[in-house]
Amino acid sequence: MYNQGTGGAFTMAGKPNNKYSYEFKKEAVEKYFTGQYGGYDILSARLGLRSSKQLRDWVKLYRQDPDLLKQDGRTLRKKDGVRKGKPKNVDTDELSKDEQIEYLKMENAILKKVKALRKDYGEH
Repeated sequence: MYNQGTGGAFTMAGKPNNKYSYEFKKEAVEKYFTGQYGGYDILSARLGLRSSKQLRDWVKLYRQDPDLLKQDGRTLRKKDGVRKGKPKNVDTDELSKDEQIEYLKMENAILKKVKALRKDYGEH
């Protein structure tokens, strides 16, 4: 009854990805907000979604702007065939202290690798 997906691109496992309407996504998010249908896992199973991650992503988009649900999620991740990652400039003020520490550790590890590569290739 709830699953209004239509066949789409095929995944690595050979199963088609479903494409859901804006109305379906909005209704799913609103059901999640009521709490009467259970959490992400239970509601996702009831709606026939492959993964609760889909519902989590929809809730996140809805909280930013409900109209974002109208866009195909694949267009948010890809542009001109190139996958887009996280923004290059991260506002560390918006991160928790633990996230800031992890981010800085990652940044330092990258800089150490660059320094080692430059040393290996004779650049200073």
